Amino acid sequence: MVHCDTAVGTPDYISPEVLKSQGGDGYYGRECDWWSVGVFIFEMLVGDTPFYAESLVGTYGKIIDHKNNLNFPDDVQMSNDAKDLICAFLSDREVHLGRNGVEEIKRHPFFRNDQWTFHTIRQTVAPVVPELSSDIDTSNFDEIKDDKGDVETFPTPRAFVGNQLPFVGFTYFKEDQLLRGGNKGISVEDCKDSSEEKEDSIEGELQNKLHCLEEQLNHEMQAKDDLEHKCKTTTSRLEKLVKELDEEMSSRQRVESSLRQLERERALLQHQSPENLRRVEMEADRKCSLENELNSLRDQLEELKRRNQNSQISNEKNIHLQRQLEEATAVLAEEQEAAGRLRRSQSEAQKQAQALEFNLRELVDNCTQLENAKMGLEQQLMGLQADLEAERRDRSLGTEVILDLQGHIQGLEEEVKQVKGSLSNSQTEKRQLQHRLTDMEKKKSNQEIDLAFKLKSLQQSFDMERAEHKATKTRLADKNQIYESIEEAKSEALKGMERTLQEERSYKLQLESRLLHLEKEYSMLDCDYNQAEHKLDEMRTHKDKLAEEVKNLSLCMEQEEQKRMLSQNDLNAQTQQVTALCSSEKQLKQELNHLLDMKHSLEKQNQELRRERQETDGQLKEMKDQLETEQYFTTPYKTQIRELKEECDKRNKLYKDILQRLEEYQEERDSLAAQLGVSLTKVDSEQLARSIAEEQYSNLEKEKIMKELEIKDMMARHRQELGDKEATIGSLEESNSTLTVDVANLANEKEELNNQLKEMQQQLQKAREEERHMNSVKMSFEKNLQTERTLKIQAVNKLSEIMNRREMMRTGHHRDDTLDMRRKEKENRKLQLELRSEKEKLNSTIIKYQREINDMQAVLSDESQVRMELQMALDSKDSDIEQLRCQLTSLSIHSMDSTSISSGNDLDKDDSGYPDTRLEGWLSLPVKNTKRFGWDRRYVVVSSKKILFYNSEMDREQSNPYMILDIDKLFHVRPVTQTDVYRADTKEIPRIFQILYANEGETKREQEFAVEPPALAGEGSSYVTHKGHEFIPTLYHLPSSCEACTRPLWNVFKPPPALECRRCHTKCHKDHLDRNEEAIAPCRVNYNLSTAKDLLLLAGSQEEQQQWVSRLIRRIPRKHPGPASVAQAAEPPSHSSPRLSRGTSPCNSPSLSPHRGAIKVQHSRQQTQPAGKPSLPL
Repeated sequence: MVHCDTAVGTPDYISPEVLKSQGGDGYYGRECDWWSVGVFIFEMLVGDTPFYAESLVGTYGKIIDHKNNLNFPDDVQMSNDAKDLICAFLSDREVHLGRNGVEEIKRHPFFRNDQWTFHTIRQTVAPVVPELSSDIDTSNFDEIKDDKGDVETFPTPRAFVGNQLPFVGFTYFKEDQLLRGGNKGISVEDCKDSSEEKEDSIEGELQNKLHCLEEQLNHEMQAKDDLEHKCKTTTSRLEKLVKELDEEMSSRQRVESSLRQLERERALLQHQSPENLRRVEMEADRKCSLENELNSLRDQLEELKRRNQNSQISNEKNIHLQRQLEEATAVLAEEQEAAGRLRRSQSEAQKQAQALEFNLRELVDNCTQLENAKMGLEQQLMGLQADLEAERRDRSLGTEVILDLQGHIQGLEEEVKQVKGSLSNSQTEKRQLQHRLTDMEKKKSNQEIDLAFKLKSLQQSFDMERAEHKATKTRLADKNQIYESIEEAKSEALKGMERTLQEERSYKLQLESRLLHLEKEYSMLDCDYNQAEHKLDEMRTHKDKLAEEVKNLSLCMEQEEQKRMLSQNDLNAQTQQVTALCSSEKQLKQELNHLLDMKHSLEKQNQELRRERQETDGQLKEMKDQLETEQYFTTPYKTQIRELKEECDKRNKLYKDILQRLEEYQEERDSLAAQLGVSLTKVDSEQLARSIAEEQYSNLEKEKIMKELEIKDMMARHRQELGDKEATIGSLEESNSTLTVDVANLANEKEELNNQLKEMQQQLQKAREEERHMNSVKMSFEKNLQTERTLKIQAVNKLSEIMNRREMMRTGHHRDDTLDMRRKEKENRKLQLELRSEKEKLNSTIIKYQREINDMQAVLSDESQVRMELQMALDSKDSDIEQLRCQLTSLSIHSMDSTSISSGNDLDKDDSGYPDTRLEGWLSLPVKNTKRFGWDRRYVVVSSKKILFYNSEMDREQSNPYMILDIDKLFHVRPVTQTDVYRADTKEIPRIFQILYANEGETKREQEFAVEPPALAGEGSSYVTHKGHEFIPTLYHLPSSCEACTRPLWNVFKPPPALECRRCHTKCHKDHLDRNEEAIAPCRVNYNLSTAKDLLLLAGSQEEQQQWVSRLIRRIPRKHPGPASVAQAAEPPSHSSPRLSRGTSPCNSPSLSPHRGAIKVQHSRQQTQPAGKPSLPL
């Protein structure tokens, strides 16, 4: 046994003894694991845990009170054995299934079947085998959405504890071994047949069918051998084909690699050919430029020769010309080197073109070889396809034979079932015969006892009569003379007695004959019984033989089916290989076509390259000729350049003198340039000033034009605004009139609905009166029944008393007693007949009135449903009327004059009373029975009296709510913590809040989801009352804080003892209550748990949740609603007339108050209410 102060385990699977041990008082053993087994069996069959609740306290309360909370849903089909197994697991520790060992569980009827036992469970095939595409196939699991949000963080406790951070939430998990052992067989029911002819005929038929099955099995075996032989031959052919295909694939890969290399080389040549052309063009351009330079140099030289005698500046030009000549010679040398390079590249290109032609020839040869191989493969494929078609035909024939055999087997199974049915019928006949025998024996024993008793009584009466007769004879002998008249009387009496004796003797003889007849029947029944037992034994032996034969046949059939499955798998694999070969063949064809296309394209490119090569050869020849001519022309230029150099040296001296003079002239020019710069700067500054002034003037003109345009626009806008304001005023007045008409129509509709409600209430009262009348009639009939029963009991008691008196008073008045008995028996029979007739009449009347009651209840339920729908429609119409009145008052204020339109925003800012009277938006409600929280969006409208839930905005427009809550029935509104909704996502917890309300304040159209009430205290769950709280002891393994101190309330391994109020969910340490500290605040919620409900709501954001909570807390009444009877007695009439509703509405209607009155109302609200705090008309 284990003693532990903390409850270890997942909350849904913890057993009650583990929960009870957390205070240190209880203990538990290994049987707590069987509780968890029962929980997950329930979850596997139903889809949810049996004690599901949205909070930890709710789940723990349900687990402790498991006797009242374990319910099986009606919509889930479940066998009685499964229910019994779950109930046996989910029971108290003293009555747990499995407390005496695993063998007790194995013997449960849930584990009995014909397919496996606990000894053979490892060898049996699972009923559902998932098909996996790979080792990482997760298609059979639910897809979990990746949460790519921020990292989740726990709320920091009030007192920081460092050693609690490494571990967050744990569970106890232990792998249990598979159950071993099991039942050793299935109990065979005892059977019996009524005749031997049926057995012989069944045996003959079974033997004939067995022979037929054996012959069919032989045929199937032969067909299977043939198929195996064919499969082997096809596999050998396929292996050969696969080898050939591998060789072809390798050759194809080589060809592809060579093709890729050729393509690369071709691309390189294509890239180099335009570069060469570009270089040739560049050289030609350079040549032309050099020729032009040479011509210009010639002209300059001629001019220099002419001007050589008259000028001294020609020295510089000569030097420059000399430099140009040197540059031209260098360029010529570079051009010669480039021409050599081009020749070399041309020779390399010729070599590459020859190699490409050789490779192309090889490729053509390879393509022809591949085409020949392809033709051979196609022929082989045709042969394989023919073989495959033949094998498919054989396979179809085999499947037809197998289907026939399966049909025969099913017929045999049906005959076996019929035999079993006949055996069960014979067994029932045997039981009936046994019951008859026991009844006959009882009757025989009773009759023997009655006859013995009657014989004894007759003998006693006869002895008494004899003694009396002897006494009378002696007395008569002495007194013959005196009593002659007495003798005559006595003789008559004796005659009567003799008659009675004769009647008794005849009755005795009849009884003896009956006894003999019964003994004969008894002996006959004994003989029949012995014969039936003998036949039963024979049938059992025959049945055992047949069962063995059927088992052998079934084993043979299973083996044949396994072989057939293997052959089918081989065929499927071969067909897959054939399809793969076909696909590879198609790919090869496509690649061959692609290679042929590549070949044609390469041939075209080769031809183009040849043409280009020929062109380049011609161009190279021309370039050579041009170079030779240039070299021939440059030799006289070189001699002339030498002569010019000598002349240049002479003229350099003259050039130096001229440079000195030039320097003097430059100094003079610099001084003049400085004077010019100063004058230019002055002119520039004057021009800049003028341009700035012009720009300023143009800007001023632009601004003037823009201002004029703006003024025109402002005037047009002002006119448009005036027109728009006048139009809005007109539209507002029209909407005001239409809204007043709508309000009147709605009031009329409300009156009609009230009238309909009154009529419905009257009809309900009539139906209730009729129901009371029916109940009174039923009570009267029940009283009549009781009186009849008492009369019957009294009659039976009187009959028993009369029988006792008859036995006691046998002496004396025997004849009179028999007559009285017969009369009373006749009277009893009459009374019994009358009783039966009265019972039949009473049953018929009860059935009749029960039908009427059922019809009335159905009508009542329909009427109540209609009444509820009308009431919900009325509530939605009330909220719409309230909204329209608020809009009318605001419109009346805004439509006073033009000044009120301009100051409307200020009024809205100062007074937020109108928007706060009505709160609406989208909220989400939890989905029923889901371990992972799911939410459904609902449109929620909060008016001054009701909270209306709509499925969509269409329902909101059509005034068709599906749930309504009375604000007067609200108890408490609060945001939740992580322990309240530990199943929800941590990101959603700051957006969830809880509403507590009375049960009678809820009206629903359809029970789409049931909000779970708080867990009530059961037999084992005891709560502690303190200051209005109802504390439940618990432990917190998740982060939570105490509301009375700053100490941590949770711990992963050893949490401190804690308390949680099931009303207001206040959490604190248990020490505060033990020490009677005043730190615990009184409970904020005061309601009856049996009539209270809670509802979880999810807002769009944390700000919206805070807004909803703050608004709803203001609307909670100060005095909480009491019981339903008190609330009904103190509640004013909910549906008043339209006139009263207009007068008592929270927002004064404009139809009752003029515009000044509306302004006064607005002003008074601004005075009485501070800014930013709206008033709620509750």
